[in-house]
Amino acid sequence: MENWKTILGVFGASVGLVILMAVGLSKLSGSGGETITVPVEQLTEGARWEVTTGEAKVTVAAFTDIQCPACKAAEPMAVALRLLPGVKFVHRHFPLTTIHKNAWKGARALEAARMMGKGWEMMALMFDKQTEWSDLGNPDDKFVSYAKDLGLAEDQFREKYLSKETDEAVGVDSSLGSRLKLAGTPTYFVNGEQVAASFVLDRVKELLK
Repeated sequence: MENWKTILGVFGASVGLVILMAVGLSKLSGSGGETITVPVEQLTEGARWEVTTGEAKVTVAAFTDIQCPACKAAEPMAVALRLLPGVKFVHRHFPLTTIHKNAWKGARALEAARMMGKGWEMMALMFDKQTEWSDLGNPDDKFVSYAKDLGLAEDQFREKYLSKETDEAVGVDSSLGSRLKLAGTPTYFVNGEQVAASFVLDRVKELLK
């Protein structure tokens, strides 16, 4: 009997964890259930990360934190959106530095790689290795090693990573997210309307019909 109680307890805890994760993914992009609507031009102006497949009919703007586990969980959906014909996908950094100590540096590493033509590849690698660098006291050398894995020149990457330019680039996106009063990450906007991450793909497909 005790074994059955243990099994049921573990099962119940597992189900609860899955539910909490699902709720977290749907609510992190909003505040109190309220929907934010923003002019598309405000979301895309000055954006450095853009992918458009075919003729753009729907614009998706994503605010993410490279150290955020929920953002990592949502990344396969983001990849699908970037490949979907008719979609313009815009990425903006929104590092949650109060809870993710390496998020700002992580965003700077992404910017350095983008400047060298490997931004999306670096994003994929850093999400994949998220648990490896998130708790490091100083992740600089780890980010450099990732850049080298992508075939980027170490000295050039390190110089850009530590430059004022990457810091300002992250600051532009972060300031925009703060002005919009974003509650967390990932936050997605579809044609200017905030949509919970778990519903973005369905909403985009509906608009593309």
